[in-house]
Amino acid sequence: MTDISRWGLVVAAMLVLTACSSPDKSGIKILNSTQTPTAAGAAQPEPIRLLSAEEIRSTLIGKSWQYTRPESSGFITYNADGSLNYQDDVKGEGRGTWSATQGELCQSIVGQPTECNQFKSTGDAYHVGKIRLVGS
Repeated sequence: MTDISRWGLVVAAMLVLTACSSPDKSGIKILNSTQTPTAAGAAQPEPIRLLSAEEIRSTLIGKSWQYTRPESSGFITYNADGSLNYQDDVKGEGRGTWSATQGELCQSIVGQPTECNQFKSTGDAYHVGKIRLVGS
């Protein structure tokens, strides 16, 4: 083996060792067989879950929520007395009633029948049937 070949092997070995010993700045984490992949420093997402009746009430009461649904969007406020007020981008202003049971939110908009749907938390928003609620 020539001196140039040996020198090349030494340089290559040093580069490999340097790469192995320097901290990873790419955000890629090497996992063992029991770990799950995540970006470096990223928070784990919350699992989707149904809320209890009390959790639904404490989440909704007295706050303004932005809602989106397939046919419209707007803002809604759930009041402690079981009433609700909304401002729909298409239909305008309106009122209704609401109640919470285990895992469900029931809503009745004036002139429409009561609709009950599962109330789920995804960590960044709440979902009631086809309605997505985000705090505003």
